Amino acid sequence: MSELSKREKIFLTLSRKQTGYIPVIPSATSFAITNSPYGAECRKDSQKFAEAMVSARRYFGYDALWAGLFQGVTSCMGQGLEDKNGKISQSGDGTIQKPEDLKKLRPFNIEKCVQLHFIKENIRLLKQEEPEEPIIAIMDNPSMVASALMDGGNYYYHLVHNPAFVHELTEMVFEPLTLCAQEIIAAGADILWLPLPTIGGTCISRQHYQEFCMPYNKRFNQKIIQAGGKLIIHTCGNWNDRFDLVTTEGAHCLHIAEADLGMLKKTYGNTTALMSQIPSVFTMMLADPKQVFAQSLADCLAAAEGGGFILSPDCGMPGKTPAENIKAMVAAAKEAERILAGKC
Repeated sequence: MSELSKREKIFLTLSRKQTGYIPVIPSATSFAITNSPYGAECRKDSQKFAEAMVSARRYFGYDALWAGLFQGVTSCMGQGLEDKNGKISQSGDGTIQKPEDLKKLRPFNIEKCVQLHFIKENIRLLKQEEPEEPIIAIMDNPSMVASALMDGGNYYYHLVHNPAFVHELTEMVFEPLTLCAQEIIAAGADILWLPLPTIGGTCISRQHYQEFCMPYNKRFNQKIIQAGGKLIIHTCGNWNDRFDLVTTEGAHCLHIAEADLGMLKKTYGNTTALMSQIPSVFTMMLADPKQVFAQSLADCLAAAEGGGFILSPDCGMPGKTPAENIKAMVAAAKEAERILAGKC
């Protein structure tokens, strides 16, 4: 039997299968750009972006390549409108303050979406450079886009005071987001990684999550999977009161933070793969390599047995993360593989 490719190993991990391999996948877009000789130029030049991603991955020996962050629906639909401060917005953020503003939203034109073309070109170059490495693209889901367009505080206000407004806007952005997700997957992205910081327990109640987010999450996640993509949900912040909900929404994997990893493995490991939560700042950036190794090994031993586990910091890895700490995280995964003796 031939050796599994990197992509096959990670796909099997996302399907909660044992491969004897523990993938290490830090969210490393900003880290790779910061440590590239090109710096911020990478954010507008796909060739430089791809070079930064590939160079960092090869040097540190972690898994997968990041294709960048897509927020093109927010910018295309809200760009050119006045934001809450009366300024013309380029990002689209904070441009929808009241129901009447919905009429001002620009129709989404996929052909004119610059961000979409950029991320597709990133994917093409990454695939060309490292065809065996899985490619991960970052994007928002419908609730996250609605929140961005309304501005966070205004979104939370209307969850209580004008629910119909929130639902109408979330529905308006659903189809454009679906089209973009399908395009990104068709371009070669293997995995979509959806960070959801504004709809976790730190920000909204479980009740509001069930009413305003879950229905759209389930539909959107299903569209991604039907298009052939793998799906990782980043439960950024405290989601401890709603893991029972998010684990029913169809994602292959949860990238967690602020949770009991061992308990999640025991409770949901039969249905959902897990991606771990080494503190990005306090451990990865500020601790020494021995501490990083110890925390990484502990995470692996808490959740890797039986398969379905990816080792990772809990959020985006800071640009100033020491090289020795990243190498310690990768080394810990290898040590855990040895200890678990093929049972991971």
